[in-house]
Amino acid sequence: MGLICCGIECPAQDCDHVVEKALAEQGFCNIRVARSDSLTVVTVQNEAYKLQASGIAAVAEILEEKGLLESGVVKLLVLDCDVPQVSLTYDSRVGEWKASHHLDRSDWRLVRTAEKVNGSFGKIDIVVYPQVSLMNLIITQVYQSLWQLSPAVEFGLWPGAKFSYQVKIPVWNDGYGSLESKIHPGMITFSQRFRLPLDITGKVAAGVFANSRYGVGIEMQKRFSFAPWIMVEGGFRMLGLSYFDGFTLHMGKELTPFWYASGNMYWPRVNTEFRLTVEKYLLEDVGAKAEMIRHFEHCSIGFYLEKGFNTYAHTNGGFRLQIALPPYRYRRQGYWPRVNTSAQMGISYNANNEQRWYRETRLEASDNIMSRNAYNPYFIENEIKRLKK
Repeated sequence: MGLICCGIECPAQDCDHVVEKALAEQGFCNIRVARSDSLTVVTVQNEAYKLQASGIAAVAEILEEKGLLESGVVKLLVLDCDVPQVSLTYDSRVGEWKASHHLDRSDWRLVRTAEKVNGSFGKIDIVVYPQVSLMNLIITQVYQSLWQLSPAVEFGLWPGAKFSYQVKIPVWNDGYGSLESKIHPGMITFSQRFRLPLDITGKVAAGVFANSRYGVGIEMQKRFSFAPWIMVEGGFRMLGLSYFDGFTLHMGKELTPFWYASGNMYWPRVNTEFRLTVEKYLLEDVGAKAEMIRHFEHCSIGFYLEKGFNTYAHTNGGFRLQIALPPYRYRRQGYWPRVNTSAQMGISYNANNEQRWYRETRLEASDNIMSRNAYNPYFIENEIKRLKK
């Protein structure tokens, strides 16, 4: 049976090659196309657009332009480090994309052995993270501040694996101590993403983390098929104290367990999530945090309120802002390292000026409220509809 490919009737295999070539030319990675009698499955990893939803919308447009959507039911599996994160389905009888966190294992088995085009293995990114820290502790001065450029070398290894080495370069240091005035490493992490049965996704990481900690950690997420707007998350870490004096790393011997558990409800109509977390923080205080986060195309704005269960941790609150810095579209020249800005520059403010309690760590430099929403099926659906208008 023939297909309409680029306006010309062509065999299915030729059409698949045209689609693979078009996606590769636009900079997408880990591209595969496979077919069964009633289904076409495509895998793709967005390495061309800074924002995941924009990249997925561009892939959907390419599939439509090349005539692949006229072949009946098409499944698009979106990957992160070659591990499936979200599945999109297009039925030509319905005429629109439906996104889901659910992965049909038969779809993955069908396509995972297909020939991969433009693999991501060994491709290096140098990501520059501008960082600004503010504190207001001196009555005669409005703010003390620390301004840093924090480039990180990041590259993928085998499926699911990613290595990152970050260096902090101080630009201005007013009140943050002599160690922050030296060029020194930031986060140095090795992470492994995974997908388990029951649509549980997550990652495990080891290395030197934020807030002067080293160790290992794991975190997992689960959405429910009967209520996909609800997600539960959990994480566990074994962490020890560490700090850099220049490029010399000092590490404590004792490792302490830390954990968190959260429930998340998403309101698709206004792209807003509500999150409640119970956590053991880095000073071993235990507390709860309530967050409301509104997600836009290029930024996420969140307000939070946190209450410690210990009497010495005062109630605190504030806001967090993550902004994707331009350019939003970039290309890679073969295997040459690619330099780009961070997808999420962050600013945070806490009303009680809390400096000790409620401190957390992250498993990777790119972890934040915006990146956590990158593979949200509802957000992806809404962005595809918005960008097609």
